[in-house]
Amino acid sequence: MKIYLPLILLLFLSCNNKQERLEKILLEKEGPVELDYFHITTQSSDKSYGFTESNPIKVGGRSESMGPKNERRFLSALKGPNGETVRFYRQGSCCLFETPNVEKGFKGSLDIYKIYWEDITDTLKIYINMYDKDSLMIPSGLTSKK
Repeated sequence: MKIYLPLILLLFLSCNNKQERLEKILLEKEGPVELDYFHITTQSSDKSYGFTESNPIKVGGRSESMGPKNERRFLSALKGPNGETVRFYRQGSCCLFETPNVEKGFKGSLDIYKIYWEDITDTLKIYINMYDKDSLMIPSGLTSKK
């Protein structure tokens, strides 16, 4: 048992250090991330932004194996119209499209998320593209964490 304790401690410290380095790299690469959500301040004036397959939210990150995490970071930044806490779940994917950010011979696809909050009578459908990246904005009718 005496031999295993130092090994376990060393493994724990090693993993902790890797996590800190990864977080530092992400902050430099992806911009400000607070408590694992993107800090988004710009409101979209386009009512179709994020709500249609022809105008998805482009969070990027797929090539760095961060696509799904970037999707969750974006969604976690959203609030309802009056600051309500937003909940979300992935409904599926759709809509194959050409992008240079996938391996040759393949196409990208959009992920569809349903979002909702307390007192909403229905869910909203959000389309997210994790292959391409663009400036992130708050979709029309929603707000974001401050």
